[in-house]
Amino acid sequence: MVRNDGLEYTPKHTAWYNTPTMWRRLFVVGVLLVATAGLVADSSSSIPRTNAKNLKERITKLKGKVVLVNFWATWCQPCMEEMPDLVRLDNNYRKRGVTLLGVSVDDAEVADEVIPPVLKKHKVKYPVMVVNQDPDEFIEQFDSSWRGEVPRFYLYSKSGKLLKSWSGKSSYQKLEREIKEALKAQ
Repeated sequence: MVRNDGLEYTPKHTAWYNTPTMWRRLFVVGVLLVATAGLVADSSSSIPRTNAKNLKERITKLKGKVVLVNFWATWCQPCMEEMPDLVRLDNNYRKRGVTLLGVSVDDAEVADEVIPPVLKKHKVKYPVMVVNQDPDEFIEQFDSSWRGEVPRFYLYSKSGKLLKSWSGKSSYQKLEREIKEALKAQ
């Protein structure tokens, strides 16, 4: 059969899409598109931002639970060393009425690049946010006695009362001891 452009047209040209090779190619392209879509979604994820007022409101809304707030940073070696213990604590006490909040003091401009790999590496499931406020202003509004050192912890009772705050790397045993005491407190 001859088309109007003068080229010969045979039935074999109509079945190009029905060959095993073509279906393999389409499958590979599909797999690559799905994989790329996942990577794009992961790289565009945004770490929630907070300021002192919003963080205090969030803690208040968690009344009825023991709340442990951990201030940390990706550049803080003790923070990175204790993160597996925090993940373990969260896994062991989340269903027992304990909420862990991670608050990064990393630069908010690079937070979306530096924080997600750390969270993925350590399999962090608890909420994490980054401070998006002038550091001095944040500290003055959140806790004027704090000097900005990390790691820093704040432990709240089920009634929302601040039970304790401390700075420095904490072992799993210390964190668990503090949580158990807080669960007993009214």
